[in-house]
Amino acid sequence: MSANKKAWNWLPPLPIQSAPIFVWPPRLFGAIRFLFSSTFLGSIMLPYVLLAMLTWYWLQPELARCAEFEAGWILQLLGRNALLIFIVAGGLHLYLYVFRLQGTDRRFESRELQRDNPRFFLRDQVKDNIFWTMISGVPVWTAYEVFFFWAMANDHLPYYLEWRNHPVSFVLIFFAIPFITSLHFHLVHRLLHWKPLFRIAHEVHHRNVILGPWSGFSMHPIEHLIYMSSVLIHVVLPSHPLHIIFHNQWNSIGAAATHSGYEALTFQGKPFLYLTSFHHQIHHRLLNCNYGNQLVPADEWFGCNNDGAKEANKLRTQSHVS
Repeated sequence: MSANKKAWNWLPPLPIQSAPIFVWPPRLFGAIRFLFSSTFLGSIMLPYVLLAMLTWYWLQPELARCAEFEAGWILQLLGRNALLIFIVAGGLHLYLYVFRLQGTDRRFESRELQRDNPRFFLRDQVKDNIFWTMISGVPVWTAYEVFFFWAMANDHLPYYLEWRNHPVSFVLIFFAIPFITSLHFHLVHRLLHWKPLFRIAHEVHHRNVILGPWSGFSMHPIEHLIYMSSVLIHVVLPSHPLHIIFHNQWNSIGAAATHSGYEALTFQGKPFLYLTSFHHQIHHRLLNCNYGNQLVPADEWFGCNNDGAKEANKLRTQSHVS
């Protein structure tokens, strides 16, 4: 396939399939296989649960300190979150786009990240993305955590879920969070595509037609407030601070993976860590479809799903005749 401005570099097997969870008739064994697959358990659950545990046990101020709004512990959270996303998004960017250690293996786009484009801050896509991530994203992410840790320290939330007393509920909430965020993402994403909000806020994110790791959390402050608001479910859902950390890190740091532009990290040509799906890549190309992700098939429910097959065939034809 020749690489013109609309051609894809690599495409997964199509059509894109949703996770076999919210389907009718139910597919019990398919759902269980998915939940324990390398795609979900190995690439979504375990890496982010382990990161949340590392954060809670090694990088978190004691909860008692959070009873009062003091600069010390708040700045500790701010610095921690900035460092974590800088390591993950920056590390993926260096690995995939600077040193190109994976080449173009499983990279969707044939085009490069943009430079000398006046749409971006300092005319550079990566610099623009880093600016919005650090100046807006990290403070908003931190603000949500400050609220929850302050509320938990002062017993303002209805229930503090202790894993020793409720081990099953403790684990199930971790599994529920990606599905909660998936549905929330679809709903608020549709809202952000309302023309006034798109012009004011969401356009900042959609400058990124070609995606890289720093693109994921590059948003206007209004969008950050809306996008990260799914964590407010824990106001009514019994939770532990680990759930708050996991939830926020999945939404923020996870966005670096889901916008990496690569389906997976590979070793000797074989995928070992799933990053993202072609599903959201299509959204950044076409805008009017695929507002959610495949964990909850809300795009199918509301008639705005693009499974990639028709568009891919059209783009293949365009690339052959160009």
